[in-house]
Amino acid sequence: MIDVLALRTLVVLDSVGSVTATADALGYTSAAISHQLQKLSRYIGAPVTERTGRGIALTPMGRELGRRGAELLQDLERLETDARAKSGVPRGRITVGGFSTGLRGVLVPALPRLKHTAPELTITNIEDEPDELIDMVTAGRIDASLIFDWREASLLLPSTLKSELIAIDRADIVMHRDHHLASRAEVTRQDLLGEVFVSAPRNGVCHRWLTALFDSLNAEPRIEYWAMEYDTQIEFVRAVGALALVPRLGRPHLPEDVTVVELDDPSIARWIYLAWRSSMTASPAIALLLEEMKSIAEAAAG
Repeated sequence: MIDVLALRTLVVLDSVGSVTATADALGYTSAAISHQLQKLSRYIGAPVTERTGRGIALTPMGRELGRRGAELLQDLERLETDARAKSGVPRGRITVGGFSTGLRGVLVPALPRLKHTAPELTITNIEDEPDELIDMVTAGRIDASLIFDWREASLLLPSTLKSELIAIDRADIVMHRDHHLASRAEVTRQDLLGEVFVSAPRNGVCHRWLTALFDSLNAEPRIEYWAMEYDTQIEFVRAVGALALVPRLGRPHLPEDVTVVELDDPSIARWIYLAWRSSMTASPAIALLLEEMKSIAEAAAG
């Protein structure tokens, strides 16, 4: 019988296109991925990949196995999920991905509740950027993930994934209390033109979110400082008076010399979802996780 791991390796390779990307998606080394592909080729007696310049591509046999293998893996996971769902009791182990503020804002507070209501369920987690997390869920490396985008209906997911909205999370401008805008009840985009910002790394989701704030003005933010974590951004706010666009959910504790000023436009928000493979839709664990996260997000917004 074809080895399931080797088949999953082929399916992911068909999706992401390279051995390196397949290794990243599945959490293995490139050498381990190559070994699985060679093992599969030996087992069926025909190559499933071929060299194309500096990379590899699937052979016709590999493409056929990849297509049918993807359907088979979904059926296997659906069979397991349906079997677990018969009892209606969340149990087993699931791994949930997320970005830092999402983990802090809704997953961490959900864990004590889940431990109480579902003692047979174990939840582990992984942290990464939303784009990477989508690839991990698709590849089967993790079971579900918190993901977000900075505007409604812009989330593009593979057809094998499902998602459900957990929260619409508004953002505010965080600034030093001595800043000339700090006494305002709210600020507009126009007020922010020319002001110095600290931003997440270029082309990441949070950076795109900040630059989109200025799209209607045909302008760009004046970014002079860069930091991945909001905690570090807030230190730039304190030290050099830069502004930061910071969401409310999972926001770090603000020091006394830092304040928050609302934006006049409530649409400046990020849409936070939980995504999972459609083959796990019947999972009691996914259903309970969704329920708890939504409850926590509603309470935080309330």
